[in-house]
Amino acid sequence: MRSKLLRHSFLTMTISAILAGCSTQSFNKKIETADVDLLKEESLMRYNTNRLDTMDSQENDFISKALLACHQNKFTKGMNLLETEMHKNKTNPFYWNALGTCYSLSKDFSKALFYYDLGIEALPMVKDQSKVLAEATLTNNLGLIHLKFKRYNEAYDSFTRSKTLIPNFFTPQFNIAQLYIEFNENDKALEMLKKLELKNPDDIDLLYSLSLLYFRKNDLDKSFSTIQRIKSNYLNRPDIVGLYAYNLMQKNRLKEAKEIIEKRLYADEYNQRNKFLLEEIETKIKEQAKKDNK
Repeated sequence: MRSKLLRHSFLTMTISAILAGCSTQSFNKKIETADVDLLKEESLMRYNTNRLDTMDSQENDFISKALLACHQNKFTKGMNLLETEMHKNKTNPFYWNALGTCYSLSKDFSKALFYYDLGIEALPMVKDQSKVLAEATLTNNLGLIHLKFKRYNEAYDSFTRSKTLIPNFFTPQFNIAQLYIEFNENDKALEMLKKLELKNPDDIDLLYSLSLLYFRKNDLDKSFSTIQRIKSNYLNRPDIVGLYAYNLMQKNRLKEAKEIIEKRLYADEYNQRNKFLLEEIETKIKEQAKKDNK
């Protein structure tokens, strides 16, 4: 049975205007170091710098070389490496998964979906134990494409299928939690993320999501203490900085909140949110100044 989140209309969500913006936008934000990356060994969408450096220094198969090139934004190189091997790999789901991932990284989501589907079609050809891993990986990645097209039911079904295939697969669990956040199923999201926190308590996106959930539950002390656990060089990330500044504002640390907002050059998707927040911070600074002058 599907979760009740699937019966909610996207238009009825009550996400705070200050923190507006799809929570799933954080899926592909770069994480530089392996120690703060829970999904470092699982997600083909989330190669941290350490993982890329390791791949670059080793002799790898053509699929790994292609994925490395695509993560380095050398899409033509990566896709050429894959396409020259297409005839030999028509029944290899991992091949189609890599090709889909390269197209996804290049933001050609329609082609990514097409190649992930080809990977699913190739699964019956796999006769060994790798079939389960191939299906779980492909199904999770299909879910991410469904999210891009705002097909939330299909995304939820894909992530759930992936998790069912490999119960200790962290990536689909994290993605399901993001869907719960998207639809304000905050208790369900918190329960899932708290379990993942035990696996890697320093993961950047996990801490951001937990801080957001505590904020929504009006536990502002816990929201602030959680976001402070994020390594300082990530607090400036465009999707994180707004929540961090809001927490600073709630603690009446208005000048710090104003400075962190003003110094950051934001990605377009976060401009409106952060400008709105900056206006609120500046208003509070003026109000505070009036009180101090009385």
